[in-house]
Amino acid sequence: MTDCHCSACSSVYPGLWGLKVLRGFLRVLSCGIVLLSASVQAHEWVYVVRSGDTLYELAANYLQRQEDWVRLQAHNAVEDPLRLKPGTPLSVPVALLKRGAAVAEVVHVRGRVEVVSGGDRLPVASGARLPAGTTLVTGADSNASLRFVDGSRLLVTSSSELTLAQMRQYGRTGMAETTIRLHQGELESRVVPQKRPLSNYRVESPVLNLGVRGTDFRMTLTEAGLGMGEVLSGRVLADSGRVRRMMAAGFGAAVEAGGQLGVPVALAPPPDLSGLPLRFEYLPLRIEWPAVEGVSQWRAQVVSVADDTVMLLDGTVEETAVRWGDLPDGRYRLRVRAISPGGLEGMDAEHLFELAARPEAPFILTPRADETLGGEHVAFRWTVPLGGMQYRLQVSTQADFDPMVLDVVGAEDIGQRVPLPPGDYFWRLASITPEGRQGPFGVVQSFRLRPLPAAPALGAPVTGSEVVTLRWHASESDLDYRVQVARDESFQERVLDRDQTSAELELPRGEGGVFYIRVQVRTRDGLTGPFSQPQRIEVPATRHWWPLMLLPLLLLL
Repeated sequence: MTDCHCSACSSVYPGLWGLKVLRGFLRVLSCGIVLLSASVQAHEWVYVVRSGDTLYELAANYLQRQEDWVRLQAHNAVEDPLRLKPGTPLSVPVALLKRGAAVAEVVHVRGRVEVVSGGDRLPVASGARLPAGTTLVTGADSNASLRFVDGSRLLVTSSSELTLAQMRQYGRTGMAETTIRLHQGELESRVVPQKRPLSNYRVESPVLNLGVRGTDFRMTLTEAGLGMGEVLSGRVLADSGRVRRMMAAGFGAAVEAGGQLGVPVALAPPPDLSGLPLRFEYLPLRIEWPAVEGVSQWRAQVVSVADDTVMLLDGTVEETAVRWGDLPDGRYRLRVRAISPGGLEGMDAEHLFELAARPEAPFILTPRADETLGGEHVAFRWTVPLGGMQYRLQVSTQADFDPMVLDVVGAEDIGQRVPLPPGDYFWRLASITPEGRQGPFGVVQSFRLRPLPAAPALGAPVTGSEVVTLRWHASESDLDYRVQVARDESFQERVLDRDQTSAELELPRGEGGVFYIRVQVRTRDGLTGPFSQPQRIEVPATRHWWPLMLLPLLLLL
């Protein structure tokens, strides 16, 4: 039989041509049913029954209308709404779930952080709750950490501005939709992994948008309008409006001139921080790490051990070291990463350390650094820190203080006079709080203790025709002498007081008279001994005694 293809017959009997069309329609319909089924599943939230659950309670806790427990029963073919088997999954259409506006909680603030409200800028403090639509601005050397309802965290670094464009939550399900609009600056996100249908976290900017469902990433928008994204864990969908790319952990990309999203490139590997100390005891805090070939710029941050979105210090440097002036004592996490020539920041290296710089040691007064002292005792003196401190004084002949010559713990005075034998020494101080906690030792200083030079023994005067010569014994060649001549034994009426290197003195006889003479030895390294026992000399007059009137001037020559 031949099929008729006239319009009348084909309207009643489709024939082979009609069957082909019908089969094609059914195939499309079947695909649509599959897609519809997938779409329905994608818009359903799955709840796992726990002991004691009922459909009535679930509806009251999670649904917009409590009476929709009936729809929930029908949707899951539940026989008894009061008897649910623990561990059973229940599919809940998203359309039935409670929904409402969410807020972001300010967890930490450092420096100047403000919200823009009605054209005014108001300061923000920790604990504040920010609704959708809030614009947040951080100043220089400032940052803020936010927590969203699903537990995701956001670190807003210095000189940044963003708007919390959308924040929505679905009752107690843990599902949340968050959209952040970055206007300028940099942010770091720690997004809680989500497999629930409506969970979504998105960062938008004029040149680059990043969408995730659980990952750690950074995003930067420079003043010049350059956008950059760096993925630390998970995956991120990057969209420049023209190009969309999926970026895996360890990769980053930048929006090039003209709005073109560049091909993702591998981020710089983390530097080696394994050789850094575990404990630092001095401020300013200086931390140095090994150089890496080809890296000329670094980013270093100090964050909380408990929460790495709570940032306390942040700096970009060109050398492999940072120096920070102040930080409270405690345990911290150091993060260091390389910066590529194009501006992408690499993977973080982390190092846990403790800062124990307090109470600070007092400043040393005496002995001064490398000072030479004379005698058999040393007077140690220092400044007074605030807080009613006690002190610990240590003295050693070695720079590592092993062995110890002196270790005084709990000294309450700001000085100690200690007998010591001659030698070369090192000393240091530490403060102790009233509670007994000792701080770090201060700067180690050295000093030398030498015996004081003995007073010289004056010889008998030798009287010549014009002068009287007095000599004394010179025990060493590198000695100086202070010579005093006076008319009274208390040396108040001095006619001579001078320093000299020779071990003798010549006095013009002049009209003669009674004089008192004493000599003091000074070593070239600054030690001064005691004066000799004063010697009384009777100088006989010469025939021409009148030059004696010029004696003070002559002796000063």
